[in-house]
Amino acid sequence: RFEVVTGKFLGHAAILGIATIIGYGAAGAALAFSDGVEPGAWTAFAAMVGTSILLGAAFIALGYLASALVRDPRTAGGIAVGIWLFFALIYDMALLGILVADQGKTVTPELLNVLLLANPADAYRLLNLTGFSNVSLFAGMAGLADQIALGKTALAAALIAWTAVPLSLAAL
Repeated sequence: RFEVVTGKFLGHAAILGIATIIGYGAAGAALAFSDGVEPGAWTAFAAMVGTSILLGAAFIALGYLASALVRDPRTAGGIAVGIWLFFALIYDMALLGILVADQGKTVTPELLNVLLLANPADAYRLLNLTGFSNVSLFAGMAGLADQIALGKTALAAALIAWTAVPLSLAAL
């Protein structure tokens, strides 16, 4: 079972990876022909492509887990869309509401770090927006980069865990 699930997952992740590379490749080609792109920007760009594929793989793995938990494919599809909606939109809105209402009384910086790792989309955003100094300055995230105690390694490990754990549970 694990081999079948892993094989299907690798196939789906490869298709997603090819589509992502083609999409970002078009933007990269346009940038290559423009003036003023710093050499360090290509490292951040390549990291964004890789982490985009990893984020997609995490959501594929979550979809596999949803599929393994229910019998009806339509229900699994609905759950997968709900999972995406929760992590891409609802989680961050709820977290922002909690932070505004809390005013720093209960949610400590350490707890905030844990809450940010509990969402694969947040790990992806933070990794890409704070992981490179030139990007964090341009994106206005330099202050946040100094406040969070999550380095590139922790954020990348979170994305990998968000892929490996649901995929392993789906195979079980």
